[in-house]
Amino acid sequence: MAGTALAQAISGGPTHSGDAALTYHWVHTNAPPNGGCGCFPLNGGGISGSWNFGGRLAAVAEFSVDHTSNALSSSRSLTLTSYLGGARYRLPRFWRHGDRALEPFAQVLVGGAHAGGGMAGVADGTSAFAGRLGGGVDLPLTMGISVRLIQADYYMTSFNNSADNRQNNILLGAGVVLHWLH
Repeated sequence: MAGTALAQAISGGPTHSGDAALTYHWVHTNAPPNGGCGCFPLNGGGISGSWNFGGRLAAVAEFSVDHTSNALSSSRSLTLTSYLGGARYRLPRFWRHGDRALEPFAQVLVGGAHAGGGMAGVADGTSAFAGRLGGGVDLPLTMGISVRLIQADYYMTSFNNSADNRQNNILLGAGVVLHWLH
């Protein structure tokens, strides 16, 4: 009976009820106020988990840490830690079908972030609202493992910066996704 159930799951293609991902992040941050870029990169990573509600919709939780020790070409550091949750929608695979078809997704995550280090200035050691809107593409390698080829998110934080209290960032990522099947 177990063999029959497994054969049915395999013949229907890879279906999974959740996943865990480990991703590398590169964040292009726009931290200073007054409309100027003053941009600098952060490097780090995140770990996320999702649970499918059936169909294409899943709940997502993610924890990430991104850091630089050389913000704005100075010796000031910044560590941005975020804890977010939200929804992910797996887009239909219009162009190709089968086990190795690319799996695009869109997601919206909201929660909090913590800034620390010399660059954080008045926000040093404080927490604020954070949100990300974006998506990515996963490439299945086996039934249980995919490669996250690209993830691209608009990443907004609302730390106090003595001006508009808003930072508009871009997050790019890639990594490995482990699926569990039902």
